[in-house]
Amino acid sequence: MSRSQAKPSRILSSICVVLTISLFAASCSAKPESDNATRHPEQASLLPAAEQTTSYPLTLESPFGETVLPERPERIAAVAPTAIDTELLLALGVTPILTSSLVSEGGYLDDHGAAEIETYEFVSGEDLPIETIAASHPDLIVAVGWTDGLSGVNLGDYYDRFTSIAPVLTSPDTSSQQLIPWQDSIRLLGSTLDLEDAATQVIAHHQEHFAEIRKEHPEFAGLTTSWVLHFGAANSLRYMSPSGSGTELFLSELGFIPNPKANQFVGDPWVSSELLTQIDADVLLLGQTVNASDEEMHELVTENTLFMNLGAVTSRHLVRLAPKTEDDRDLLWTVTVGGPIGQEWAADYLVPLIADVLTKTS
Repeated sequence: MSRSQAKPSRILSSICVVLTISLFAASCSAKPESDNATRHPEQASLLPAAEQTTSYPLTLESPFGETVLPERPERIAAVAPTAIDTELLLALGVTPILTSSLVSEGGYLDDHGAAEIETYEFVSGEDLPIETIAASHPDLIVAVGWTDGLSGVNLGDYYDRFTSIAPVLTSPDTSSQQLIPWQDSIRLLGSTLDLEDAATQVIAHHQEHFAEIRKEHPEFAGLTTSWVLHFGAANSLRYMSPSGSGTELFLSELGFIPNPKANQFVGDPWVSSELLTQIDADVLLLGQTVNASDEEMHELVTENTLFMNLGAVTSRHLVRLAPKTEDDRDLLWTVTVGGPIGQEWAADYLVPLIADVLTKTS
């Protein structure tokens, strides 16, 4: 199948994403295999051949100051608390020398070389290990996918320390409580690494992939969706596709239309009992985290009378999503914080499930 994307829009719900990442990270038990105590042998090249469109030295501007990249970098440390920058680098054919331990959370990047990258252990609420980052000897530090406050960590608190190690590339806007679409991030990486054509090709490939999905599944057109996630008794139900969110954008790329009810969850995504009826849609996607037991899901959600009377439930347009897929991948993590690699895999996994419930009730 080929690849796609609907027109990128600014993602308005970074607060939801930040909390989601923190909750996901807290619920995961896997530990990284390495804290970069040892380094891989030098590789022939960590980057594809230059396209000769970027001129160096290059000034890298950020909300916190600017640094100068004297020449095309070779050793790139992707230090954001999530794996989005590493995913975009891998999509460009670039192998970073260091990344966050959260690179393994989605489970979909190992097949693309992530398992071979040295990691620093990210622990929510703790300081980033500056010494470990410095010991990797980067000639560029990338933090493009890092909105200030992501996973409870303020990029501004680290910028000066990063610049003492190497030039730093960030998003041009890190503090507006908006996450820039990955398409904008990969363009920025492409122009910095002299890989602009490669970035354009990744975006085009993504667009073609989703265009093919929409062509093969015209039954999605005109339908609304809601994606909700049960975090367990302590946190309950969370609306994961509020208006303007990355999840809503992903669903629109599949062919669905925005759900008017999603607007009320922009400021506060938690679904109280009074708002339970507002999660309704033509298709309802219901998932749970690894910390949420099946018993809690039944008691608090699926056996709730209000939930049982939702239109999506009575029409059997409910898609239940396990905490992990059969091959131990995290679907919602992938959709929420993933880029082109993860979202294309997520689409290929999710589309048959949605198509199945629609076919059975047509």
